[in-house]
Amino acid sequence: MPAEPKTATTPPDEIFRIEQVGKRYGNFDALSDVSFSIRRGTIHGLLGENGAGKSTLVGIISGQKTATSGHVQFDGERIDAKDVRTMENAGVFLVTQEPMIIDHLSAAENLMLGIWPQSRGFVRWRKLRADADRMLAGTEINPAMQAGSLDAVARRKLNILRAMFSGGKVIILDEPTAALTVDGRKQLFDFMRRLKGEGVTFIFISHYNDEILDICDSVSVLRDGKLAGGSDDVSAMTSEQLSELVLGRGLKLFQRKRRDVAAMPVAITISNIRSSHVNLDQLEIHKGEILGFTGLPGAGAKELARCLFGLVPSGSGTIRFHDGDDTAALPQSPAEAFKRGIAFLSDDRRRDGAVSQMAIGRNISLSSLATVSRWGFLNRAAEAHLSARYFASMGIKAASAEAAVDTLSGGNQQKVCLGRVMATDPRLLILDEPTRGIDVGVKQDVLQIIDDLTAQGVCVIIVSTDTDELFRAADRVCVFGGGQLRREFRGAEITIDTLRDSMGEA
Repeated sequence: MPAEPKTATTPPDEIFRIEQVGKRYGNFDALSDVSFSIRRGTIHGLLGENGAGKSTLVGIISGQKTATSGHVQFDGERIDAKDVRTMENAGVFLVTQEPMIIDHLSAAENLMLGIWPQSRGFVRWRKLRADADRMLAGTEINPAMQAGSLDAVARRKLNILRAMFSGGKVIILDEPTAALTVDGRKQLFDFMRRLKGEGVTFIFISHYNDEILDICDSVSVLRDGKLAGGSDDVSAMTSEQLSELVLGRGLKLFQRKRRDVAAMPVAITISNIRSSHVNLDQLEIHKGEILGFTGLPGAGAKELARCLFGLVPSGSGTIRFHDGDDTAALPQSPAEAFKRGIAFLSDDRRRDGAVSQMAIGRNISLSSLATVSRWGFLNRAAEAHLSARYFASMGIKAASAEAAVDTLSGGNQQKVCLGRVMATDPRLLILDEPTRGIDVGVKQDVLQIIDDLTAQGVCVIIVSTDTDELFRAADRVCVFGGGQLRREFRGAEITIDTLRDSMGEA
């Protein structure tokens, strides 16, 4: 179908419009009658739970999928988005969550991928380098550096600039802050604001209300494949209003009733931990306490957590449980840690947290096989009882515990992983970024589950760069820097601003 000319009804500042877009798979409507517009030179947020239709919509507007109904307009002209090239030729580019980088090529060569300047079949290296120098000016990216050596923020910047250099006018960012630190997120947002000032338009996809409120000018919220609402002025919205649009109901954000740790008995003492990335003299953890660990990458927070679970060898270090155990060396393996009542949940549930094609129930029992076995034989009844208990208590949304984990949403997968480590009946539970990449509603569920666990006297360490999460969940927060414990906050001292400032200082 030929392009339609601009109409008089197209607002002069509108660059992109989604018009009554729908997508049907058989009898299932993944999207239904979705319409909204985006202003030129703005950052437009796209928010919604897993399964709300975000990925389907992004697939359509990036040319990866074909709409069943409706269409998109770019700069007032209709585009039939049949494939990715059609949309890119129009000026719409998708930057995926995992940066598309060829590690052994230089930053300059990656920036110009697919459009290397040529003459008579030969690459014009001088022009390539000159163009790259111009595009990378002010980004702190060395054009000659091998791309595999770039940090996470630089890799995302490089992908955004490549889209721009290839003719991108509307750039879709699919959860670009995944795995970024607070400082990394700030760097990326500053970079986006600079490009917005130069006229670039962004569609920003995120799970996090605070990111939408921080970086976006406008927002559209999807729920059950439909447009639930939005705003042309995000600054006039609150986090609670966004959550209500996402969930279709009012949401009370979790806030732990903080404990006065000074009045709580000491349950665990860790001492004299020395490793390549950790130098800690002593740290006490109180019974039923939620203790936050935070800091920039390599600062020592994650590294200490992994030492405690036996994932990372330590040159020295002891741990004592005050319920009768003597002081002993740190576990030298995860198997030893589990035996001593220490459980750990990785920040990467896909890689370390679950066997995706295995049933939910089998995943829940994975770390507790010793307790549901005898003489090396699995007791199926005991396993089923254990799995059913945590399937129910975690509130996992699935037809049964026999469903495969890879059929679940990200939030329910995280509940399965949490059930697996809780089923080991730990005395110390270490959770690394426990709510990363999950919906706001499920996040409240997970934090409540953790809070309930501490009422049984379990000690919990949450390793997180999400300052809002630490503010809402922790009784005390340890800020690490250079492998050492630099600052400690407790009670009313714990605020989002204080934590963000201290991470930069550490």
